Amino acid sequence: MKCAVSRCVLASVLLLAAPLAEAVDYWYSGLGLGYGKIEFYPADFSSNGAATETIRDADLGFTGALGLQINKNWAVEVNFIQLGKFSYKYSQGANEQEDVYEVSGWGGSLLPTIPLTRNLSLFGRLGVLAAQTRTTIRNPAPAFNGSITAIQVSTTSFLSGFGAQYFLNRDFGIRVEYQNLGKVGTSGACGTCTGRANAQFLSASALFPF
Repeated sequence: MKCAVSRCVLASVLLLAAPLAEAVDYWYSGLGLGYGKIEFYPADFSSNGAATETIRDADLGFTGALGLQINKNWAVEVNFIQLGKFSYKYSQGANEQEDVYEVSGWGGSLLPTIPLTRNLSLFGRLGVLAAQTRTTIRNPAPAFNGSITAIQVSTTSFLSGFGAQYFLNRDFGIRVEYQNLGKVGTSGACGTCTGRANAQFLSASALFPF
């Protein structure tokens, strides 16, 4: 009877220890450059034919991250994204108004991870983004008097993504990732609104475990 109890206790300990044996448990930081792209909401920006429109919806951005790899299948991460600077221009004869649109934000995410080899893994991203959107209107119509109006709002959206990462050694890795930041900004139907856009980010980063 004592032997049976001992075997049960030993088996329980081994079962509990198995996940711990697979634990990776390390912190890491990351820094990278990326390609930010947004899709302006026509309802908030289009002049409906009243002006000639020129759109710049892509720019170079950067990202940084601090994360904890809990085990080989799960990580948690806080990341910062600066998408870049975009613009929506309206031309009416010799007059031109430019809406400069900037997006940045802090995200908190859970990263499910699938190891393919000892050094290579695929991962997903599920989280929340606290975004700051800023619109600077230069030479606003109808006066076109050269004045500048700046509006900034904070919004929250669902953050998702996927990517791959490869560690060359225990101190350095590289990551390629696509992130969908969802809807940023607020409706353009008020004087304190920035206009809305759907935002995406494609990046390449260096990872530094510690």
